[in-house]
Amino acid sequence: MEQEKLAAFHFWREIGRRMAIKNIPESYEELERYNVEYERANFRYADSNARVARASRDMFLAWFPGVPTRLGAHAMAALMDDRLREAIGFSRPPRAMISSVEGALHVRARVVRALPPRRKPKLRTRMRHRSYENGWRLEALGTTPPDEA
Repeated sequence: MEQEKLAAFHFWREIGRRMAIKNIPESYEELERYNVEYERANFRYADSNARVARASRDMFLAWFPGVPTRLGAHAMAALMDDRLREAIGFSRPPRAMISSVEGALHVRARVVRALPPRRKPKLRTRMRHRSYENGWRLEALGTTPPDEA
C-alpha cells in the first residue's frame, strides 16, 4: 500500500511538472500536510457543492438501476469522511452502513488478492460512455451555465 501511494504521488507530480504547475510539494508527506491544511481552511458547505455532489451521485447510481437509491446514496456517503460529507451537504449514514461498506471492501480485497493475476489489462477506455448515450464530439463539450442546467 505504501509503495502504491508513493508511486501515485510521483506519477501525478511528474504530470504536474510537465504541465508547468508551480510549487508542487517535493514529498508525499509534504503533500499530505498541504492537503490537510487546505481542507481545514477551505472545505465549507455551499449550495453549489451540494448540487454538483447530488448530480454526480445520481448519475453514478443510475448506472446501477437494481440498487435502491437510498441504499446506494448511504453506501456512497459511507466512503466519505465527515469533512467532505459536510462540505457537500450529505448526511452521515448509519454506523452499521459505514461498517458494512468497509467490511465489504475488505472482503473484496481478499477475494481479488486470491485470484490469479490478469493475463490482459482491463481497458475501460473501450467501454461505452454512459454519460453520452449517442456518442460525443470534442467541440460540443463544455459547461452549461447554471440558469440553463
